Formats: sequence, C-alpha cells, structure tokens
Amino acid sequence: MSAEHRFRITQLVKEAGEQLVELRGVHSGTTAEVARTLLEHLARSAELVEEALAHTAVAAVTAGVALEEVAAWARLPAHELAEIVTVGEDHG
Repeated sequence: MSAEHRFRITQLVKEAGEQLVELRGVHSGTTAEVARTLLEHLARSAELVEEALAHTAVAAVTAGVALEEVAAWARLPAHELAEIVTVGEDHG
C-alpha cells in the first residue's frame, strides 16, 4: 500500500475518532438538541469510516489482492466492492 493511501486512511480514521470523542461532552440542552448533535457527529464518523474502508479496499485490490477476498474482509458484496474500486480508479 502506498504511503499516500496509508496517510489518507490514517487521517480519515483519526478524524472519525475525533468526531466520536466530541460526543462525550454532548449532554446538555433539550432532548432534540442533544439528539441532533449526537446524530450529526455519528453520521460524520460513519462517513469517514466508510471512506477509510473504501480507500483501504481499493489499495488492497490495486495491490493485487483478490477482489473476493477483500470483499469478505470488508464485509461487502463483491459486486459493490467492484463498483467502489472502479470509482476509486477513476478518481486516483
């Protein structure tokens, strides 16, 4: 895996962790305000983790690991991973 891929994945995971840490202090305000803040942070964390998963999967397939094997590790259907890899190659 290239240093660029590792750096990007590390940054995504770090940012997701930071989003989750911010949730610890969210407990004041109305129920709706607290719920909104929690859900926004959780949704952003989930997006970042999904992006890190996609970057890692693309890097693994690009490096020669079998798509079916990477799909199993990522718990994704192979056809979905194939689409992610195709998009990743178009943007890389």
